[in-house]
Amino acid sequence: MIRSNEPPVPSTTKETGDVPTLSMNSPVEGNNVSRASPDLDVAEIEGQYFDPTSGLTFLHRAWKRLATQKSSADNEGNEKRQMWMAAGDEPITVNRDVSLQLPEKTVSKELMAFYFDICVVTYRFLHKASVSTWLEAIYHNINQSLPVWHGVGHARAAIVLTIFAIASIRQEKIRGIGSPDEETSSLQTSDHYFCAGLKMLAESETGLPRLESAQARIIQVLYLLQTSRMNQGWYVFGSAFQIISALALHRKSGRKRNVSGRSMTMDYINSQYRKRTFWVAYTIDAYLGVVFGRPRHYHDDDIDQDFPDCVNDDDMTHQGPSAFDAEQDCHVESLIFHAKLAQIIGAISKEVYSTKQMPKGDRLAAADRLGGKLRAWKAALPPHLGRIRPSSLIPSFRRQAIAMKLAHSHAVLHTYRPFLMRRANQQTDSPMLSDGISQCLSAAKVALQTVDGMAVDGSLFHAFWWTHYVTFCSLAVVYVWEIQQSTSDSIYSSSDSSELFALAEKCHEHLTREITACSPSRRYSVILEELRLEAKHRSAKNTPLAIDLEPSLHRELSNNEEMAPPQTQLYVNQGGNMAYDTSSVWNEWQTGDWLDLDGSAFGPFSDTEGSPLLWFAEINDNQVT
Repeated sequence: MIRSNEPPVPSTTKETGDVPTLSMNSPVEGNNVSRASPDLDVAEIEGQYFDPTSGLTFLHRAWKRLATQKSSADNEGNEKRQMWMAAGDEPITVNRDVSLQLPEKTVSKELMAFYFDICVVTYRFLHKASVSTWLEAIYHNINQSLPVWHGVGHARAAIVLTIFAIASIRQEKIRGIGSPDEETSSLQTSDHYFCAGLKMLAESETGLPRLESAQARIIQVLYLLQTSRMNQGWYVFGSAFQIISALALHRKSGRKRNVSGRSMTMDYINSQYRKRTFWVAYTIDAYLGVVFGRPRHYHDDDIDQDFPDCVNDDDMTHQGPSAFDAEQDCHVESLIFHAKLAQIIGAISKEVYSTKQMPKGDRLAAADRLGGKLRAWKAALPPHLGRIRPSSLIPSFRRQAIAMKLAHSHAVLHTYRPFLMRRANQQTDSPMLSDGISQCLSAAKVALQTVDGMAVDGSLFHAFWWTHYVTFCSLAVVYVWEIQQSTSDSIYSSSDSSELFALAEKCHEHLTREITACSPSRRYSVILEELRLEAKHRSAKNTPLAIDLEPSLHRELSNNEEMAPPQTQLYVNQGGNMAYDTSSVWNEWQTGDWLDLDGSAFGPFSDTEGSPLLWFAEINDNQVT
């Protein structure tokens, strides 16, 4: 029998006795209002409300699977033993109280060179010559039996240690990790350096914050993101944000003047790295917001900081740039254009995905307008970041060009994916609608082709911590479109759709190869598998096989109508499991549901047992008799 547990009802529903029905067909679309009819109930999972008519029902199945996997792998116990800032992340593999052990000086120099040559792509916020000076001072202290931070400072020493951590884990990934044991072993060395730097900042940094205090935490965030410690990275970034705000890095330095009214002179290298540090933090903030589906920390109305100058490190002196060669490609251009793209991403999140109730047409009009800004951004790219094929570039510029290509594809997806959720009976004769759909599908194809190429080169596939997220977004768009094609006329030819779906299948396999159980890519893979099954079912030409339910089950479903959305049918998917026929459910998808999907890998899936939304999962677990 299906277990029936009456879910909690929000107080607003009890008071009003009615919940307004809003759908994609409604003139006004709101993201915080339940779309359930007055006769249907909603369920609460870890403090968040989900209604059973939502197009996110496949997420509930995915969360059920994730909860089961965590329980069987004993990860649930690890999660409960972790500090709240890191709960759900890959656990730290070393004892944080172990004394610091540094590599030989020659090895440390190799790690430093590897970091600046290979690991740094667009987030170029550390001055290589300065960091090299800090490294020399640290080894001088070791030879003199002094603390490693003596004369350098805790923040600068922590930066050097975290550089060791990032370089060492990247080297291991390039060499290839073949088993969970090898994954754990590879993390032990990098975690040792990271934890030493973390402890140095947490327990020993004194005095007022400095630029290096912010930089140390930003580089720690990058290490955490690259090692599947997404939640801890989110909270450490919060500390970096506060320090950056305290240092006023978001404001122009020229606004500070001395008592005589004349501008205070500032070291050129320091002033440039203040700007670089801020804009790197700004870019990370924009992407953390979309990955987690959470609000950004930065607001453009509070910022008047200039972009840094296009000057390579070798051409910088404390007095100013030693040379300005307009014909020379500059490594800082990728940082600047990435930050400009992050500004557009922020505008998209604010205007297209606003939590305020607004007509759906206004959202699509905003998306179309911001899509024009993306085209202008792409047209302004310097040749080595846009028009030249990445394979023709030197390695450092090739990595930057690929990063920009992925970033632009993601931005287009973020802009135009609301266009996919048109009504089943709505024609695509609107130029804006058909163009939006074409833009979205083309961006998904470009992203997946890029990721497929990167997967051949393991060093590139792991180069950008958010590659897996872009893959996830692209695959979700392909699967949602596959579902939508079955309910309305398609503007995409069947051959193009088949080619795109085949490419999606290949990239889905790339995600499933991640070894770490706590990795977001593994969670993405589980979520996508549920969406993929629905897409494959909807695209099948044969009529789905209806289940001949026992009379007792018919009676129970009729007595518990809130447990089954109207106009749905059970079918058997290719895995032999039961699921929903979602033809009517997808018409209820709203723009804000994309944000729920974005952050679904970090969503409330740890305790979904007994939720009536998961009655289909209970069927899979043989709960129906």
